[in-house]
Amino acid sequence: MAQYRIICTNQQPSGVPNDRAHIVGVGTGPTSAQYTSYWTLQQVLNAMDQGDTFYTYGENSRKSAWVHKYVCPNCTRTHIRSAPDAVRDNNLDNLSTCKIN
Repeated sequence: MAQYRIICTNQQPSGVPNDRAHIVGVGTGPTSAQYTSYWTLQQVLNAMDQGDTFYTYGENSRKSAWVHKYVCPNCTRTHIRSAPDAVRDNNLDNLSTCKIN
């Protein structure tokens, strides 16, 4: 079982506030400088099913937040979100957008 730090996300639909969009992909890496691996939502869900864990880390707050699966009440599909902890900089919705080459 491995742990992965999520440093950026891609959300859809684009152009709407992050609290109204769903995460469809994430970038992971040891620092916030640049991601070293890109995962689709399905790859993250599959890895979680196999026991891997994902987390975020706030550079300013120095606090981590675990990432969990949840079922969206609107679309009834499984997605991911960070654990609520009232810390803004480790919230998945507040991470930068992954730049895909």
